[in-house]
Amino acid sequence: MRLVRFLFGNWALKIGALLLAIILYVGMVALQSTQQWPGQIAITPVNQPLASFLIKPETMPTVRDIRYIAPADVSVTKDSFSATIDLKDAKVDAGQTTLVSVQLTSDDKRIQIIDYQPQQVSVTLDRIVTKPIPVKVVAGTPPTGLSLGPQTQSITSVDATGASTLVAGIVEAEASVPIDASGLDVNKEVPLVPVNANGDTVENITLDPATVQVTIQIGSQLRTETVAVAPVIRGSPAAGYYVTSIDVSPLVISVSGEADALAALNGAVSTQPISIAGATGDISVKIALNLPAGVEAPDASTVTVVVHMSSPATTRTVTIGIVPDGARSDRMYALSTSSVTVTLGGAAAALNAFDTSTLVGIVSVGTLAPGTYTVQISVSVPSGIKIVAQNPLKITVTVTVPPSPEPSPSPSP
Repeated sequence: MRLVRFLFGNWALKIGALLLAIILYVGMVALQSTQQWPGQIAITPVNQPLASFLIKPETMPTVRDIRYIAPADVSVTKDSFSATIDLKDAKVDAGQTTLVSVQLTSDDKRIQIIDYQPQQVSVTLDRIVTKPIPVKVVAGTPPTGLSLGPQTQSITSVDATGASTLVAGIVEAEASVPIDASGLDVNKEVPLVPVNANGDTVENITLDPATVQVTIQIGSQLRTETVAVAPVIRGSPAAGYYVTSIDVSPLVISVSGEADALAALNGAVSTQPISIAGATGDISVKIALNLPAGVEAPDASTVTVVVHMSSPATTRTVTIGIVPDGARSDRMYALSTSSVTVTLGGAAAALNAFDTSTLVGIVSVGTLAPGTYTVQISVSVPSGIKIVAQNPLKITVTVTVPPSPEPSPSPSP
């Protein structure tokens, strides 16, 4: 009953209060009529996935046709609004687009946003990848009467990082080096630019490192000469060996440089040192040239050098023992001599390394019956060593049967 009295008691007064509230709201709305802001707001991506790249963000539309309600004394500017798109759930695939909602907000609570365009936009995300690319130095044109000389660069490749579709089209990192009109040598750090097969710059790519140190000699008397290759040999071969000849391929090369630098070569360019220390045979190497400053060999960075070794021939005479081979336990063998003298021939180094104490003369007696025979003496020597002389070549072998042992006496009864 109290509730009923509360709801319907003084009903005329309550209806009047409700009507007054409606009139006040309508008046407030009338004072804050809908307005349209004529400017445009750039859209800012947020929550972009790691290792992803937003393709062509410069083509993304701006928010326009903004309709809002605000008190008349509120100044509405570009800073009154902010537009974002949330990329948290966008697909990271260059072949697919994702439709995302555009959120337009205002930090000023007195501004009530009614409508704006666009409400949604399509975005494409690509994977971030890295690949190595070569470094190419492009030098400018030297002044009249001057020529470009030898050129060096601190690095030959860099890592390019960016969207996979962009990185795939990059062929090299280019360093453009202008040549000063004064003709001074170049020695400076030059920025690198990623370029495609057409030579066009590829934007939104990071290079590591981003620069290359380039040196270029500028000269007025640059020319080319053909010079001989002079191998430089260091050390001594093993005892008993000596160098018999040296082969070089190619024998001559073309070098270029300034006239005074080429004149200092005296018609030959040396190689880097080649060690033959302790060598016991031929040595074949590919070796770099030892080019002085201001000279380069554009067609031959290395040459092949073969150092041929040999050892002088000599002889050595030794006396070795004779051993019967195949002797039977039920035979006795008498040799006419117990030793043989052998003269060995070969390279001095080979003879010096050979242990003659391992040599032995062999006479084969395994098939001989009792009697007297003349048997050949066989001596085996390793490869590289030969028998020059042997004395004797044969010996006399007498084969006998040992006497039977006497029977033991019978014990006394």
